[in-house]
Amino acid sequence: MLAATPASPESAGMSKLAFDRLDAHLKHRYIDAGRFPGTQLVVYRRGKVVHSAVQGFADLERKAPVKDDTVFRIYSMTKPITSVAFMMLFEEGRVALDEPVHKYIPEWKNLGVFVAGTAPAFLTRPPSRPMLIVDLLRHTSGLTYGFQQRSNVDAAYRERKIAEAGTLETMIEDLAKIPLEFSPGEAWNYSVSADVIGYLIGKISGQPFEQFLKERIFDPLGMSDTGFYVPAAKAHRFAACYSADPKVA
Repeated sequence: MLAATPASPESAGMSKLAFDRLDAHLKHRYIDAGRFPGTQLVVYRRGKVVHSAVQGFADLERKAPVKDDTVFRIYSMTKPITSVAFMMLFEEGRVALDEPVHKYIPEWKNLGVFVAGTAPAFLTRPPSRPMLIVDLLRHTSGLTYGFQQRSNVDAAYRERKIAEAGTLETMIEDLAKIPLEFSPGEAWNYSVSADVIGYLIGKISGQPFEQFLKERIFDPLGMSDTGFYVPAAKAHRFAACYSADPKVA
């Protein structure tokens, strides 16, 4: 929950009636329909919280309701936090966006681009240019995700459990053995690029990635519930994880 002074919607040029309709919509179309177990909505404007509402359950089996202090997984919202952390290093002059990635990951210097074949017998060609750090930030690196299931490169990611198991260090080592989907800068593809940025933050700052985030972003902003693990003392506030049911429209 944002540590900010609450205020009426109208004081910030917004409408309470509109927020009431939005809350009713979420309840009717998502919670009552079984699409979401629960919701939390916070609207922050002009330095104040102008609307805050919780509905439904954080854990259906335990009948634990969503509360203002419920802890949720943020999944890929970790990516913008990672990018902010990296740009802090950029602002400090410790790294440039047009530097080649292999400056910091030497084992990636000779990464090839996929042409044909399957792991481990890939046929590759040299990239048109080296992968730059800016490619990682904009997902033009040539990296991919295994769950996309579009190519033999994706299959190699699944086989090695890229971004599913191990550490950032072991991920970097495994990626050195898998070709790129395309030459850096020639296409856009949602990928593990942000994970690589996390590795670079640790390498350039000299701190573990999670420690850098805590000291430079989370602690200064009072984000005391944000981290990579949920402490045992907060486990009772942790929302259960549910996946989409294809039977629910």
